[in-house]
Amino acid sequence: MKKLISLVAICLCLTTAQGQYVSDALRYSQNFPTLTSRSMAMGNAFTALGGDFSSAYINPAGLGLYRKSEFLFSPGFGYSSTQADYIGQKKDDYKYQFILSNIGYVGTYNSNREKGLISVSYAVGYNRLNNFGNNILMQGTNQYSSYSDYFVEYASKNHLLPDNLDPFNERLAYDAWVIDTSGTLDQYKSLVPVPVDQRKSIQTKGGIGEWSFAVGLNFSNVFYLGMGLGIDQLRYIQKATLSEINHDNYWAFRSFDFSEDLNVKGTGINFKLGLLARVTKSIRIGTTIYLPTFYNIEETYYNTMYSVYDDSSFLIKPTNVDGDLLETGVYRYNLNTPLKVAGGISFQLGKFGILSSDVEYINYASMKMRTDKDYNTSFDQQNVDTVNTGINNVYRSVFNLKLGGEIRLGNFAIRAGGGYYPSPYDKQELNKDASYAEITSGFGYRDNNFFFDLGFSGIFHKEKYNLYTTDIGSNIASLNQSRYRFIATMGFKF
Repeated sequence: MKKLISLVAICLCLTTAQGQYVSDALRYSQNFPTLTSRSMAMGNAFTALGGDFSSAYINPAGLGLYRKSEFLFSPGFGYSSTQADYIGQKKDDYKYQFILSNIGYVGTYNSNREKGLISVSYAVGYNRLNNFGNNILMQGTNQYSSYSDYFVEYASKNHLLPDNLDPFNERLAYDAWVIDTSGTLDQYKSLVPVPVDQRKSIQTKGGIGEWSFAVGLNFSNVFYLGMGLGIDQLRYIQKATLSEINHDNYWAFRSFDFSEDLNVKGTGINFKLGLLARVTKSIRIGTTIYLPTFYNIEETYYNTMYSVYDDSSFLIKPTNVDGDLLETGVYRYNLNTPLKVAGGISFQLGKFGILSSDVEYINYASMKMRTDKDYNTSFDQQNVDTVNTGINNVYRSVFNLKLGGEIRLGNFAIRAGGGYYPSPYDKQELNKDASYAEITSGFGYRDNNFFFDLGFSGIFHKEKYNLYTTDIGSNIASLNQSRYRFIATMGFKF
């Protein structure tokens, strides 16, 4: 019986979380890697370049340009800030974090031939593909609705009896006296008066890192072929709390806090194939095909609600119909990220410098969620089908553009670059204009046996965030986000 109750609880949670999985698919598929300081400082426009450990991820064929073996590591730190405008009130929040951008080794074998297979290089190491660390704070006075109305509408439209309410959502509100039945046991009303002060904080951390294994072949110093295998580790931790406060003493209700804790872990595998060719002495072209990453993902979740009245307070945790506390919810599924194709061209400006540019094609509508072998009921399949329909309707294909340049002054170099990443959302969506813009810069020193580089990246993004939707309308905050990364790379050649 308890197993059946737990299954019903999971089913209810999945029904209300389908939209969240559509958003999760993009979060785990859209990466902004740091890699090496040199690569990042040049906008990661390295598809037609090489001789850098970032090639293990960007284009394995670029490993074929190595002449010596090397070891390197790249520590750094990141800073993110978000300004939120909700119902005319602005709030700022920020977060610092340490970043291990990469660590790796490149081994090179030289055949001492002038034609044919001249050299083989292999790379083994770790690359940071994305950072999820961020803090967001949204606050304002809502004159028209309460988050409790969201609970009311879902429960009433689905004619749910109190014992059938989602124990991680509506049931919490019911037990905390935030909502109550109205007239019949399957219809509900809100006990929160409006206007009401609303506050939502979202704290996230984690990221995606890839253990990269790649090999690059050099044929006659003209044609280069590379292959790479990536084992990705995904970690995403989110704590979100929505609070509402009533200041009107006419009502006994004072406030509630609805807290959601989500912990996601995943492991994925992918394969990439790269080509690079020297068209003339100063021009190179390159291309990389990134096959989808196949993730196995497990998430755990737990929600609580705390409400305060004039003469009482309630701390409510998820329970079954017998009143027994439920453990943390667990759900597992598989996710395929989209195929990506990149092309690039670089210009060697003698010994003075380099110019490079990349174009990436990604169809985000091709992301696909799949059932896990342990969560493969007909309901699970229905949930997955609904999510995949949402993905297909919400997202579109994009062309990302990256540019980079390097000026050499003897053993020193100055670098700059940037990128533009169009919004992956369909033209009918709220975030159709939610593009990303990146500017990068840096400098470095290198001699025959040692190199040291510093790189900077600033990523700027605006998007809309819908706290909840009721029949009255959406409750949308405008977010202005900035992310800064500072990376130092130190390496030794031998």
